[in-house]
Amino acid sequence: MRPVLEAVGSRTVWLDEVGRPSGLKLAYNAWVLTTVEGIAESLTLAGTLGVDPHMVIDVIDGSGLNSPYVQTKGPRMLDDDLDTPSFPLEAAAKDAGLITDTARAAGLHLGIAEVVSERLHLASDDGLGRADVAATYRMSRHAAV
Repeated sequence: MRPVLEAVGSRTVWLDEVGRPSGLKLAYNAWVLTTVEGIAESLTLAGTLGVDPHMVIDVIDGSGLNSPYVQTKGPRMLDDDLDTPSFPLEAAAKDAGLITDTARAAGLHLGIAEVVSERLHLASDDGLGRADVAATYRMSRHAAV
């Protein structure tokens, strides 16, 4: 199995201890969900302030905070190309709930994760569950109107 996964994956991380794979998945998804919400809010703020949101993506592109993820999700948000999910919003909302529940059980309060979880659940309840996780941008824009 290992050679097959290494051949088809761009990067495979092997974790041998029980519980580590699910913990790593939650920590990674916390970063993904925070990044998506950060992009959505930055683009919404730019538009509200009269700045072309495309300029935000361009500025990020030239910075140390750039990533292919930002350069993929940002333009999809602006083009409203969010109905074909690479990560469905309803699955992201479920993971966000697991992240916050797991953190609480460990005695942590992850403020950003709590807010992101709430926003994802609101977006899912608003009928965006089958859209891409980046459809949280629609909620940001709606709140700005």
